[in-house]
Amino acid sequence: MRRLLALVLLVQALHGGPANAAANNLVLVVTDPYLEMHSGPGRGFPVIYVIGRDELVTVLYSRTDWFKVRASRGNEGWVRRAELARTLLETGEAAPIPPYPDFASHRWELGAGYGVYNRENLVTTYADFGLTTSLDVELAVQQAFGTLDNRYIATLGVRHTLIPEWKWFSPTAGIGGGYQYIQDKVPPAPLQKSNEMAYVSLGARGFITRRFLWRVDWRHYVVFNNLNVFEDLEEWKFGLAVFF
Repeated sequence: MRRLLALVLLVQALHGGPANAAANNLVLVVTDPYLEMHSGPGRGFPVIYVIGRDELVTVLYSRTDWFKVRASRGNEGWVRRAELARTLLETGEAAPIPPYPDFASHRWELGAGYGVYNRENLVTTYADFGLTTSLDVELAVQQAFGTLDNRYIATLGVRHTLIPEWKWFSPTAGIGGGYQYIQDKVPPAPLQKSNEMAYVSLGARGFITRRFLWRVDWRHYVVFNNLNVFEDLEEWKFGLAVFF
């Protein structure tokens, strides 16, 4: 008897789990003349089903700019965010579909690049946080590979995007400070292995596709030392980044 009762409870749990999950899915009403469902999350995938106006569609989950949905007849496919955002809730309210991160108003950038620092090959990574649409705080960590020494550079600064609404080419300017550590490879050793530094920068950035962008930067550094003999260095670099 106990085994029979346990089996009944197990069956109820298995049937109740999917039912509860389905109850939490978002159900929307199509308001356009039709809504196209693709076989995959991209425009290159063919249209496999069309949902008509006033029909219901259930949202299952999302992937970047596409949502996996199920039609009222059980057909499943992928719908673009912009098209799904024009649907309504069954109560008549606008569908709670959040907008995709916009290039001009995104908050975070994570990127990497390659360049030249003090005539040495340079690799760089950076994280950028947007205070406004035109003003960012940027943290960069870099390493320069030279014949005589390797240099490790960490900088923190602010960057101003002059015309943030320009999507394909936006000029930038920045200012900041940092720290440089020199690891000598051959003698003689440097008089001072670590230095504080300041920089000014000019550059540009532009949108590529989806949430990717390109960046090019020029920096002029002033390196401070204990001898009060300041060193002027230049840096050029090109990189790719993702924004969100």
